[in-house]
Amino acid sequence: MKPVASWLAGITGVVLGSHAWAATSPPVQPMTLPELTALAMHNNPQTTAAWSAIAQSQAAERIARAAWWPTLTLNYSAQRSRSLSSSGQETTIQKRYGPSLSLSYLLLDFGSRGGAIDQVAAQTLASQYNLNQTLQDLALTVESNYYTVIGNAALVDANQQALDEAKANLDAAQIRHTAGLATIADVYQAQSAQASAQLTLQQSQGQLRVARGALATSAGYQPDMKLQLADWDPQASEIEMPTLSLDQLLARAREARPELLAAQASEQAAAGAVREARGKALPALTMTGSIGRTTVASRGTGDPFSLGATLSMPLFQGFALRSAIQGARAALDNAHASTDSLRLDVEQQVWTAYQNLQTAYGNVDASQVQLESAQRAADAIRARYKSGLSSILEVLTTESALAQARVARIQSYLNWYLALATLAHDAGGLPGANPDGPTAPPATPGVTP
Repeated sequence: MKPVASWLAGITGVVLGSHAWAATSPPVQPMTLPELTALAMHNNPQTTAAWSAIAQSQAAERIARAAWWPTLTLNYSAQRSRSLSSSGQETTIQKRYGPSLSLSYLLLDFGSRGGAIDQVAAQTLASQYNLNQTLQDLALTVESNYYTVIGNAALVDANQQALDEAKANLDAAQIRHTAGLATIADVYQAQSAQASAQLTLQQSQGQLRVARGALATSAGYQPDMKLQLADWDPQASEIEMPTLSLDQLLARAREARPELLAAQASEQAAAGAVREARGKALPALTMTGSIGRTTVASRGTGDPFSLGATLSMPLFQGFALRSAIQGARAALDNAHASTDSLRLDVEQQVWTAYQNLQTAYGNVDASQVQLESAQRAADAIRARYKSGLSSILEVLTTESALAQARVARIQSYLNWYLALATLAHDAGGLPGANPDGPTAPPATPGVTP
């Protein structure tokens, strides 16, 4: 078997060491699929957006953890004032100035800080998993576009071959008509078949251009950028079903699918929010202090200080605290339900991808039998036509069947690799070798949550 995504983690670690988005010029030499995927991960702005989300979450986590530390504030004040005495007479103008240092330290709460930290830490974890999912989604997009380009290029070749055969049939019909062995209707039928083959070829060429544009876009370039691809014949690769059973693939998806792991991390964040909301409704002990030096012009300098502790207990805030707890619990229930729903979706995706892969696996052999039979039939009818034993209609019918068999053969391989790439994505990866060249770097996660 030649799985398609086992090398994703290795590419991630190698390519995304620097993740500022800046599209680089494509290599001059033809690229394999792993090289193209690595280039896309560097160029595509989706990866930059995912990295930025992680940076934001990490900054929020550092802000939350700052609550464990005391708050120190340095002030410097200057004041010029004059007041009235008890008799209503103006006093002399006073000038006060000097520095002061104040301290505020939350000594004890009942889980508010810890809940807030747990919440943002889980959100950071979810962002990291979302990055991994973004990379896997991008890899699947590149793989799908890559195989579509390869398949459409093969279709262009097959349709060109069909056109060449249609031209040969037209030449044969014209020769036989000149020799009086065929009617003008045979020539017209051959001309119609040639025009149909020409139309099919032009359509496949247009589809190839569209596929190349989609591949360039997924790699982070404008659609008119023509990427050079290394020669690779899908039919030369061995076709085998994955070694993992369906049950093993389902279990792997539950454990390895980053999208599902991100949902579980979101559950943890919701649980932290509940803890934070509960803590805000309970007492808190805060220590405060200050020290400074104040100078009063023409009177002298003093060193005032203060030290104290405050125990605060929220009694009533219009039922806001209770509503906040209820809202946090509802958000937690929603997160649980979302995770369960996503798990079902993931399992359905794996199930569907596996069934599609089995179908594609059987179609590969069936298309080979179809092609061989159509080729033998076409060879026999051509020989009979040259001997005058078959009509041009029989020749054109068998030629059409042969062209359809070639297309079915190419499509069967395209469907196989697309189904394999989809299964690898939906299951969170498949063990195996790289289908397009040397094995990629060792699996080193680009982000370790």
